[in-house]
Amino acid sequence: MPLRNSSVQTLALALHELATNARKYGALAILTGRLDVNWQVRMLQSDRQLELVWIEHGRSPEQPDTQGEQTGGYGRRLIERALPYALSATTTFELRDTGVRCTISLPLDTTEAEQAP
Repeated sequence: MPLRNSSVQTLALALHELATNARKYGALAILTGRLDVNWQVRMLQSDRQLELVWIEHGRSPEQPDTQGEQTGGYGRRLIERALPYALSATTTFELRDTGVRCTISLPLDTTEAEQAP
């Protein structure tokens, strides 16, 4: 099922930020790191939701410790603030000792997809 046209750019930017940080500081910055990305379409009440789960296993020793930060960096703010505002998404972002875990759940609108040529 296609995403709404308005959703693609914001979601792509969030995934780009996750990938960039994984390469700089996370699971993709170390030889033993692993990245799991899973997604599925779920029915919640009467709406379809795209649920994306990003889990990094491992983190670079050079990773800045942002556990105590309330706001985080640009990518985290994008995920925790912009996605809910722009896409009505529900998100979580956890920086664990073992790596990052992020979930993004956003509504799928079939109306716009059906009208696309």
